[in-house]
Amino acid sequence: MTTPLLRRTFATACLVVVGLGLAACSDDDPKPAKSTLNLTVTPAAPGSTPTHVTLTCEPTGGDHANAEAACKALAAVGGDFDKLTGDPTAVCVQVFEPVDAAVTGTWQGKQVDWRKVFGNKCELSARTTPVF
Repeated sequence: MTTPLLRRTFATACLVVVGLGLAACSDDDPKPAKSTLNLTVTPAAPGSTPTHVTLTCEPTGGDHANAEAACKALAAVGGDFDKLTGDPTAVCVQVFEPVDAAVTGTWQGKQVDWRKVFGNKCELSARTTPVF
């Protein structure tokens, strides 16, 4: 073989190896969400039906009605549900219709198991919006 032919063969082989390496490194499969949360609100009234919502963050998804805002609010407090600012301007009537809010799942790889009872749905929303 002549030197130019060897160089061409070697260059072609290198391109094939690099191409195969890049193809192996490409990630066509979506990565799992860094945070996957199951949110449940259970009214204390007899016969009431709990509501269930899923929320994923990074990437944002699930069947949460306002997933992007919920993920942003949780990110701002490091996933600590007790530190959510909610809506400080909300005004709720003093009607006692307790609701149990619960969250299970993971937040950025850390296990989450949070539960709190609120006086009514308005109070829940005022303290935890846009997450609940």
